[in-house]
Amino acid sequence: TVYGQAECAMLVDSTLAKAMASAIAEQAQLPVFDRELDLPQAYRLQHEVSRFRANAEIGGIKAGVTNRKSQEYFQIDHALIGSLYADAKLPNNCKLPYAEGRLIECEAALLVNEEGAPVSIAPAIEFVLPKFARQSEMTASGLIACNLCAESYIVGAWQPWSASFNTAWVTLVCNGARANHAALEEALNGPEEAARWMWQEAGMRGFPLGDQTLFLTGACGRAVPAEIGEYTADYGALGSLSFVVV
Repeated sequence: TVYGQAECAMLVDSTLAKAMASAIAEQAQLPVFDRELDLPQAYRLQHEVSRFRANAEIGGIKAGVTNRKSQEYFQIDHALIGSLYADAKLPNNCKLPYAEGRLIECEAALLVNEEGAPVSIAPAIEFVLPKFARQSEMTASGLIACNLCAESYIVGAWQPWSASFNTAWVTLVCNGARANHAALEEALNGPEEAARWMWQEAGMRGFPLGDQTLFLTGACGRAVPAEIGEYTADYGALGSLSFVVV
């Protein structure tokens, strides 16, 4: 069989996507990227990776690189988005086995309506697991391609949306010591603006959208190494989450 350039590119993407999805599922090192990707190509590859990893069951949409400092590091002027795997949602008060390199991100979870406006909000924790084969591949397009290093996530109890939550804070405590303290405004200027941006960006990048779409709006404060211990994330009036790394 003779393939044209476009068909060859699609075959390469599919093969790489399957290998990346397998590595993500097994918490293994990602395969080496053998070519440069622009952002549209990276998002195309990401959708393939997510489809193979999640068996087409996507639980929602996540934002990453959501503050100016991280965007400057990756030499971009906007945030990035990825998919949440439906089977990777964990219950509050769960136990996770330790995984080398895993990071903890304190975030806000939103349910948005068919116009992208928030209708409910909840505290959330996302666990990300960067496993790049080479440090040089940890670029904006590399992050997009591997679905922003998505691993698993916790979503707490939902509350009706109120603009007052835009100025909420979160404090993460590990074994009695404070590990992170940050405002929800640090991610995309707060949940309300995050929802607006994510809805527009997701529509442009080919993500499925509809009423009651789940958004995780990005890390507030620092990403904390997930060392062995007991964790509590206190979001004040928004509620709290707890988990244990064993």
